[in-house]
Amino acid sequence: MRRIFVLIALAIFFLHADAQSEITVQKDYNVKIKIPSEWIEKIRAYNYSKNNKELISEFESYIKPDTLANPHAQHVNEDYGRILNEAFVNLDGKPGEELIGLIGWDVTCPYLTVFKQEQGNWYLIYLEEIDTFYESPSLCIANCFSPNKIFYLKRVDDHGSGIYIDHYSFYKLIDGKVYNCLNLVNEAHIYGWGLYMNQAIKMNFQFDGDGSDEVLVDYNYNFFPGAIKKGACSWCVSDDIPLVKGDASVYYKWDDMQFIYKLDVQTYQNQVDDLTADKISCFGAFGNDTLFVRAFRGQINEVLKTGTMQQKAILKKYLTLVAKDKVAITKKMQVTSKISNTIFYK
Repeated sequence: MRRIFVLIALAIFFLHADAQSEITVQKDYNVKIKIPSEWIEKIRAYNYSKNNKELISEFESYIKPDTLANPHAQHVNEDYGRILNEAFVNLDGKPGEELIGLIGWDVTCPYLTVFKQEQGNWYLIYLEEIDTFYESPSLCIANCFSPNKIFYLKRVDDHGSGIYIDHYSFYKLIDGKVYNCLNLVNEAHIYGWGLYMNQAIKMNFQFDGDGSDEVLVDYNYNFFPGAIKKGACSWCVSDDIPLVKGDASVYYKWDDMQFIYKLDVQTYQNQVDDLTADKISCFGAFGNDTLFVRAFRGQINEVLKTGTMQQKAILKKYLTLVAKDKVAITKKMQVTSKISNTIFYK
């Protein structure tokens, strides 16, 4: 029986992604739109009920000609999916509070909003659509060691049969402008898809709140072969045969000049066991075999020395394929059809 795979077209990007230390957001979503103080006060008095249609409609009228995405506009339940969850908080250490939160017609694509008061007038200064893929979105604020507090959320990049990747986006408000200062792959797995090297990644992080403005990030990762066994189905994996596996931490330190958190890899760190920019890049770059071999060469060599006969044989074949073709695949995927932005494979 053949299995049909479904994948949102954007996932193609990850199959041949260039090396990058983090996922990057290219567009600047800073805006400056005057918002009536009356609406701000309505939000201040909002009772967190589902009776929010009027408030959302009013907000949408303020951002014209832009509109808020509403993919389920024809849903049988008129109240389905609306989200309005805003909070007053001091984000930049300056007098007065900002208004920050999520707003939208549909929980799968809410908008991150930041409002700031200037000379008695309120302005929307940031508006960005966030893809959550049917999860309830959550916006968090961290008491980091800085007057400019971090706020962050999780967003989904791609999903499908045997493939999933999401990441956390971190922001700061500095001198009236919102900076997307760090993006970290959170969970990333791919099983099958004709790739020789499959993977499962999970990330955890915490903030340093007592001495310096840093983020401690820990990655648990496992790279294992796909459908390499004789007679294996195209979506089969061998996650019980780890080829490169580990758990390691790294710091990101705040850079006052660039307004970003920069990866802090020390010269004394072990290049075999510790994380590097290239290794972290692999977590979000499915199928980039040349990057993987370069990044994990030390651990690959260690497995070739001390691994089981099975691990050694699989890795040697993998390295031969990469050296010859730059990629290693077990089966070339065939496109069967395309509907809108969704591509069907088998």
